[in-house]
Amino acid sequence: MSNKSVLGIIGGSGVYDIDGLTNTRWEKIESPFGEPSDELLFGELDG
Repeated sequence: MSNKSVLGIIGGSGVYDIDGLTNTRWEKIESPFGEPSDELLFGELDG
């Protein structure tokens, strides 16, 4: 059984340098509220 949680972090420049952030990928997403100003960064934090 896995005890993983999903967490969203809203940040600015430097958020991609969080210690322990691995398996990162940038994705362009569509939103019903309009296009975001940049791609979103997805990854795993400490496993």
